[in-house]
Amino acid sequence: MTRAWACIVLVAAAAHLCSAATLWPQPSYLSVGTSSLFLNPLAFSVSANVSSSVLNAAISRYYNASTAASAPSLFFPFTGSAAPPGSSPTVSVLAIGVVSSSESLQLGTDESYSLTVPASGGTATAQANTIFGAMRALESFSQLIDFDTTSLTYSIDVAPVSVNDAPRFSWRGVLIDTARHYLNVPTIKRAIEALSYSKFNTLHWHAVDAESFPVEVDAYPELANKGAYAPSAVFDVDDIEHIQQYALQHGVRLVMEFDMPGHAYSWGKGYPNLTVSCPNYEANINNIPLDPTQQFTYDVILGVMQAVSAHTPDNYWHIGGDEVVTGCWMENTNVTSWMQQHGISSSTQLLQYFETNMQKVLANVGKKPVVWEDLFDAGIQLSPDTIVEIWDGSTTLKKVVQAGLQAINAYGWYLNEQVPIAGQEVGQWVDTWKTFYGYDPLDGLGLSPAQEALVLGGEAAMWGEQVDSVNFDSRVWPRACAIAERLWSPSGITDVNLASPRLQEHRCRLARRAIGAGPIVPDYCALPEDVSAMRRRLARKQHRKEF
Repeated sequence: MTRAWACIVLVAAAAHLCSAATLWPQPSYLSVGTSSLFLNPLAFSVSANVSSSVLNAAISRYYNASTAASAPSLFFPFTGSAAPPGSSPTVSVLAIGVVSSSESLQLGTDESYSLTVPASGGTATAQANTIFGAMRALESFSQLIDFDTTSLTYSIDVAPVSVNDAPRFSWRGVLIDTARHYLNVPTIKRAIEALSYSKFNTLHWHAVDAESFPVEVDAYPELANKGAYAPSAVFDVDDIEHIQQYALQHGVRLVMEFDMPGHAYSWGKGYPNLTVSCPNYEANINNIPLDPTQQFTYDVILGVMQAVSAHTPDNYWHIGGDEVVTGCWMENTNVTSWMQQHGISSSTQLLQYFETNMQKVLANVGKKPVVWEDLFDAGIQLSPDTIVEIWDGSTTLKKVVQAGLQAINAYGWYLNEQVPIAGQEVGQWVDTWKTFYGYDPLDGLGLSPAQEALVLGGEAAMWGEQVDSVNFDSRVWPRACAIAERLWSPSGITDVNLASPRLQEHRCRLARRAIGAGPIVPDYCALPEDVSAMRRRLARKQHRKEF
């Protein structure tokens, strides 16, 4: 039998067949058997014991009885399947039990679940404390289903199945950058879909940087009018609301970032008084910071955050803080004169003044801060509820948690880097997934259990200097999936050789779901259109035989 969900790797003339039970990311506990159970898309159902529009939307993506005969779903991606053999045991129901129907998704929301498929078939069961745990169970169940391209039947070939699963870390994200290059809304939505397929739970939207300000704010229209690349490269609040709702329906948090006070050149294109003039630094637009001495600066920041946060309910907002070129401030006589009048004697004190004001702005809009590690490195006094994002190495992460602050890691997980970790070079850039997979932010730090608990997780960072809507998918997927498993699965799951065939299969799964994920090794991934073309070809051959 030729199984389309299986992957075949040719190594030294030997065929390696990958089991459909190779879930990604690997669960905390997985037990499988050797029995086969069939599934009939036309005689299948999914039930849930709670009423939730968010969960119902998720169930409809994975299986919709009303369209099962004509349209693909995540459970059954190939249309025109055949009925199982008459006497074969089948799975006909997935029954989902959920404790809480709350649709609030925040950092720390319970995503644990259990999943059982009995050897005798009949009803498979999923149990979860929240609807978001139920979503993770839906994804895992979908990954158990195999398709035979010869008999055109669906089956689970590893029954009985028992899964008990929960994520290792609560913050599991991907950073997208819409400032260096605009990403259109369909690309961002496709990213959200792929996040959910790999059990990521956070989209970190780095919306604004020196290059462009692509977010429309009605109170300050010139920010986007003059700061965006073009009128067609802009997000309005309706776009943000739509993306937020789409993320929620896929079990993904949306965390906004407007980088400041550095990387602020684009802010000043619309409102020149927002930024500081410093001729000796202006050859590089990344050197231009906001003017922290003007009340107008904080008024604009507050207006921006009020407009956007009305559509983004997450408790956290990333306020940047990286690579602030304070020399620009010190070159500007208006800034230094203001500093003298206010008893501020150094650029570090001025940066502290800005960040202290930002804490007030955040409190005004009901958000907690996420910042890049640069502020911690500079000795800035951060509020106790700050999350510090690490990009420069594990040494800083250790210092952050030893100081009692929470941290998330991005070091070693920059998708744009040719060599993400110094000294760990690979032959082909796609193989950087192995570097990502091999880096555990807790390894070798000697942290106490209390300090380890302050490490909330981390993110894959897709900085946008060379990425736009055309190539985004293939640059991110499936490499980011390596980070998804590192953040979800138990710390002992580290073998790259064992991971490779599972990632190969998961990549094919993403491709079948219209995510432009590139291959990691030579193989063949049967897409739904390939199977449809095969069936038409066979029908033509049969027609020629008959006539």
